[in-house]
Amino acid sequence: MPVVVLARVPWSQRLGEAAIDGRHRRVRGLTGTVPEGYSQAHLKPTGTISISISTILSRSPSRAVSVWLLWAIGYALFPALLLAQAHWPQFRGPGGLGVAEGDDFPTVFGPGTNLVWRIALLPGHSSPCIWGDRIFVTGFADADLQTLGLDRRTGTRLWQGSVTAERTERGGIGGQAAPTPATDGERVYSYFGPFGVVAYDLDGQELWRQPLPLPVTQHGVGSSPVLAGEWVVLLRDQDVGSHILALDRRTGRLGWRSERPGFRRSFSTPLVWRVGEVTQLIVTGTLRVVAYNALDGNELWSARGVPNELCASAVAGGGLVYAGGWTHGSGVARMPVFDDLLTQGDRDQNQQLTREEAPNGPARQHFQYIDADKDGQLTREEYESMAEIFGQAQNALLAIRLGGTGDLTETHVAWRQTRGLPYVPCPLLYRERVYLVKNGGLVSCLSATDGVALYQEERLGVLGDYYASPVAAGGKICVISQPGTAVVFAAGDTLEVLARNPLGEKVMATPAMAGGRLYVRSQDHLWAFGAP
Repeated sequence: MPVVVLARVPWSQRLGEAAIDGRHRRVRGLTGTVPEGYSQAHLKPTGTISISISTILSRSPSRAVSVWLLWAIGYALFPALLLAQAHWPQFRGPGGLGVAEGDDFPTVFGPGTNLVWRIALLPGHSSPCIWGDRIFVTGFADADLQTLGLDRRTGTRLWQGSVTAERTERGGIGGQAAPTPATDGERVYSYFGPFGVVAYDLDGQELWRQPLPLPVTQHGVGSSPVLAGEWVVLLRDQDVGSHILALDRRTGRLGWRSERPGFRRSFSTPLVWRVGEVTQLIVTGTLRVVAYNALDGNELWSARGVPNELCASAVAGGGLVYAGGWTHGSGVARMPVFDDLLTQGDRDQNQQLTREEAPNGPARQHFQYIDADKDGQLTREEYESMAEIFGQAQNALLAIRLGGTGDLTETHVAWRQTRGLPYVPCPLLYRERVYLVKNGGLVSCLSATDGVALYQEERLGVLGDYYASPVAAGGKICVISQPGTAVVFAAGDTLEVLARNPLGEKVMATPAMAGGRLYVRSQDHLWAFGAP
């Protein structure tokens, strides 16, 4: 008699009416066995309950009872099946695209509406990372950098792992726990700027740690780890010594490292995208979009025409990658000649400028940015390098055709957009349209193929800055303002706001979605919203 696989569920938990224990799994008195060649260790965290029809029939006095038993088992396991299959495994979910295909989330939600649970969290701006019935999120208390494993159904804390920072990031709004963890279903990888990377299994056992030097930036680390093949990939753009590197998933050992000369700090996360037979790492950064071979870190192509500093990560689909954004530094008027600044302000005649010595204008206004090594002195090299970058920077979103090599600026840029550009939120590609969310609550919708504006810089009705990136499911888009109001609007060629949902707390983190629920990390809490 053939075996029917009813569901794939974690061995270690009680799911509805299904109590699973030992090598022979029992579901309401019906016995199934682990498939041949597998063990409990092989199948953890997700295994297979196999129950033969003959077993059901032999235990059942009639066909009607047998059908009822099959229905009852399926009903008991259905919630577990939904939990086991739901994944949001990195920053912005599957593929880093911010889309949950085939899923949905509530339109109206808040402290008293469609709230499933809410728990207090330590400070941090990382997004929730989800695998099945687990949520992983990071936080910090002074130098204690924590990774938490939570039960997705209830928000109950299952485990906590900690590492200690020898140095803390100074300045800025990122804090010590901004990068979102990533998981492959076997391990969860947490990256902290003041420490490096630490890997745990899904039950919280630390597997390895890889300390890394503290990046030199003004705002702290913002880029999240991504998984590509056997590698955990980190973009470590900073004001001195930018690079991208890959660590072995199993051991944490360095696999490869590629230097990024000419790149200053950025806060984007690499996009992992397969083009033909090659898995590419597509990275937005100072002045250029660059793709690397995920296998060895070799540069494959680049395109010029983006700002000097980027927070927004790229997205891709339909043979195009969409990358770019807006920043204050782009479009800075021609920088004064450094010798003229020395003449005006170099009181101690050391051929350098402190902030107090710098004359009013771009040198003083952008002092922290120009001062690459953060020693409080502007050197000629620092100043002239930054002046050149400011002169080339362009606030723009590029749509780049995939498949080329080398410099693609003149050959593969399908279209560009210069209005309605986001500062921090990533572009959202959803149902053949590109959505952009700009500070002040302005949203634009562009045709993904040719960049034609379907609507542009229309008001969401919620003011404030926007740091969380938009996410989409079920024909709806959700974006949350920094002051803490979530706007839900319909995907389509015209703007239709469906709901404005005030949460009453500041929100910097991008939401996550899984199994019909929306998970939002606010300043003090993690919220789960869904149907009652």
